[in-house]
Amino acid sequence: ISLDMLHWLLGHISACTAKKLAQVGLVAGLTLDNSSIADFFCESCVYAKVTRKSVPKVQEGERGKDFGNKVHSDVW
Repeated sequence: ISLDMLHWLLGHISACTAKKLAQVGLVAGLTLDNSSIADFFCESCVYAKVTRKSVPKVQEGERGKDFGNKVHSDVW
């Protein structure tokens, strides 16, 4: 299977992670086509990284003091 196809099938995981899956043998029967590694490029991933807002490393603003004041969720 090509790196492009594996990347797409597994929900756009990083190329590094996809290569590790194949090298370590975490996916039974997976053989990665080495010729596809050098020219790997995902336009969707590049576009997504350009358009998403960065997540601040430090909390901005006041913390919630009571239950339900501030809600965090992960929609991915």
